[in-house]
Amino acid sequence: MAVQTNVSVQNRKENSLITPWNIIFAVLVLVGVFCWGLQLTKGLQITNLGTTNMWGLYIVGFMISTGVAAGSLLFASVPYLFNLDEFKPYTRIAAYLGAIASIVAASLFIIVDIGNPERVWLFITSGNFTSPMFWDFLILACYMVLSVIFTRQLIQVQEGKKEESSVKPIAVISFIAGILVVVTSFVFSFQVARPLWNNPVQPISFLFSALVAALTVQMILAVLLNKSGYIRMPMNLVGKMAKITAALLCLELIIVVAEVLMGLYPGAGSEYEAIMWLVAGEGAVGFWLELVVLVAAVIFLGKAGSSKGSGVVVGALLALVAIYLIKSNFLQVELFNPLISYAGPPVYGGTTGPYVPNLIEIGLALGIISFGALLFNFGLKKLNLGNGKTGK
Repeated sequence: MAVQTNVSVQNRKENSLITPWNIIFAVLVLVGVFCWGLQLTKGLQITNLGTTNMWGLYIVGFMISTGVAAGSLLFASVPYLFNLDEFKPYTRIAAYLGAIASIVAASLFIIVDIGNPERVWLFITSGNFTSPMFWDFLILACYMVLSVIFTRQLIQVQEGKKEESSVKPIAVISFIAGILVVVTSFVFSFQVARPLWNNPVQPISFLFSALVAALTVQMILAVLLNKSGYIRMPMNLVGKMAKITAALLCLELIIVVAEVLMGLYPGAGSEYEAIMWLVAGEGAVGFWLELVVLVAAVIFLGKAGSSKGSGVVVGALLALVAIYLIKSNFLQVELFNPLISYAGPPVYGGTTGPYVPNLIEIGLALGIISFGALLFNFGLKKLNLGNGKTGK
């Protein structure tokens, strides 16, 4: 009887939602709510966004969150499409991450960027079917539905209620949906008045970034959940993910350098001036920091096979910072160097920048990310997603 009592007490502790991490996330959510309250009452002018740089941290957060969702669907579907049995036990976590944490975070980033949250209904009531933004809205909705269905089916397979072969149709659909993350790039690459965005390589870059974002989050989770006993992922599998991520970052580095060289080669013109702003002007600090972090991430992740979990986590965090800088610089180089200026005298001045988010934006972004993390942790506690002692 005493043994049963001790076991029940231990189970309650393991299933408790009150943990140090959840307390930290909850506090950050409250900070985010406070910052959002200030933004709602005083307007977006209390942020560092402006007439020129109307897209900043919130949109970068949206792009990364969408990438994590799409990449998670790909990570969850590939093992069932290509018979990668060693990764199958971890697909439930990836599918759930895409279903809840990432999609909710992406949606909230859009809501806070709009300014007036009631306007979000215009996506439904006044959607423009020719707008890439509306296509992106549909993709996000599809990600949510697919991820929930996929997660449920994977749990049923784990519990023996379904055959593994029954998962393949939803895996095929999820794989296609993950590839369609390139639709997010259309919001930018279809803008013909901004030549550095209007570039056929951008959809490929967005796909690579999505895969990097998803893989880095999966690696960090793998290391943390391994230590907690929730899963038992061998480090050689984490090493494989790290090397794939390093290869993708190398491709991103090639794209970045190629775009800069092509912009600088003519020696004159609007594109040349924009690239000069990026590499030798106001945006130079962010650009060169981007290159340094990219190279550092490649080095850390490339050595992941022979390093411990801490090295993988450092490399993954550097990769996330690199993706943030890539997307942030990608936005700023065109926003601060528009082809068409305002009519009349230069009321707003000439080229400005760089954009750096202020504490309100940072607090709100941390609150959104923490809310997604809370939802993810609730799923880990209440759903059969792992293969370790607490996942049984």
